[in-house]
Amino acid sequence: MRSRTHRGAAKKIRHFLYLMFAMALAGCGPSNPAETTDNPAKKSSTQMPAAANCQKRPAPSPVRTLSYITREDKQVYLRGFNIAWFQFAQDFDGDLDEKQLRKVLRDTQDAGANSLRWWLHVDGSSTPQWGMVHNQRLVTGPGGNTIENFRRALDIAAEYKVYIVPSLWSFDMLRDNAFRRPPNRDNYRLLTEDVVLKSYLNNALIPLVQALNNHPQLFAWELFNEPEIMAESWFPSSKDFYGGPTPSLNQLQRVQGLMAAAIHETAHAMGQTALVTTGSKSLGKYNSDVAGGKNLYRDDRLINAADGNCAATLDFYAPHYYNNEGRQGKWSPFHHPASHWGLDKPIVIGEFHVDRPLDALNNRIEATQLCRRLVGNGYAGGWSWQWNKYHEAAIACEKAIPANNIIPTGNVVPTGNISPTGKVIPKSKATLNKTQ
Repeated sequence: MRSRTHRGAAKKIRHFLYLMFAMALAGCGPSNPAETTDNPAKKSSTQMPAAANCQKRPAPSPVRTLSYITREDKQVYLRGFNIAWFQFAQDFDGDLDEKQLRKVLRDTQDAGANSLRWWLHVDGSSTPQWGMVHNQRLVTGPGGNTIENFRRALDIAAEYKVYIVPSLWSFDMLRDNAFRRPPNRDNYRLLTEDVVLKSYLNNALIPLVQALNNHPQLFAWELFNEPEIMAESWFPSSKDFYGGPTPSLNQLQRVQGLMAAAIHETAHAMGQTALVTTGSKSLGKYNSDVAGGKNLYRDDRLINAADGNCAATLDFYAPHYYNNEGRQGKWSPFHHPASHWGLDKPIVIGEFHVDRPLDALNNRIEATQLCRRLVGNGYAGGWSWQWNKYHEAAIACEKAIPANNIIPTGNVVPTGNISPTGKVIPKSKATLNKTQ
């Protein structure tokens, strides 16, 4: 184990290199994503597209880089559960349910897993806080006890050595609910009006990052849960739809790009690193260019959508997989290796059913083997859906991953592998093989 002094020196070196990298990128976009203009007429032709001005990411060296996420010099395979909530959209505004939190953390630890995905704003009915500013409703703060409660949750998670990944928003932000009364029309304005988005970035998101990003148990920030649903044609006719306009995919790209930039730049200003992802509805449909869909979150596309801000990128992908797109397994991460999708970043499968077998492409996979299959197919992790309802199935899935393929912290051992069939490959013969 390295000493505290060595770790501190390494951190200073990384920060120095990051500063040099940032200086090299000067001029590729706004220095602060929250300062992007509120008036589209003010956008100059030099702002978009500007991705070509950003230094290209180095090409990934062997495919093995897809099978884990590097965080503070650690190679981490994210395995665990979606909580995803204890009380829908209300987990952080009032009193934190520490009893339930400790229960899910014990289950995570006992299953040999290391992380949880937990929804934060969800539909906006509890957080963030809104108020009148210059005669219009804008976001005025994170809301309630959000920061205090989340910090307490992270402190408790530290006792169990479990990471937490907060998922900020969900497509539910445009669904009405007579009990919670989410601010749907304001939420739509946040997705489509720069002045409202800026108020969220400045008054809610940035304060969250400033307060919580450096906590050792906060692994990454997830921007949205299945945002693309809000732009799909069937959504306005779905149950509980709020009845107003819907955003386009381009608008959703822009919002996520500017959110990612705000997180990265805020962390950088504090001498920290932040990892950012988003919970796309589908790997094949929205995260890949080679499977009949389009990767909305490719670096150049997000950067261009965010007025050329070079910090508007994701650090890993976290799409979901439910066999409900009529593709009969063609978009299944359980039937295709991570290398199949033509991506250069790690892929964590952010949601998948764990309560039933997956029968596709003439290859039936039992529910207990799904977590093991993701390891064998070279993904960087997976969070089953969901602990609240299917905790026994979720635990069984995690426990089926062979212990000799996982180091005690839950990280994949880079020198070993599991074949796509789930059979352990001897270390000396390990290969580099590494949603919808």
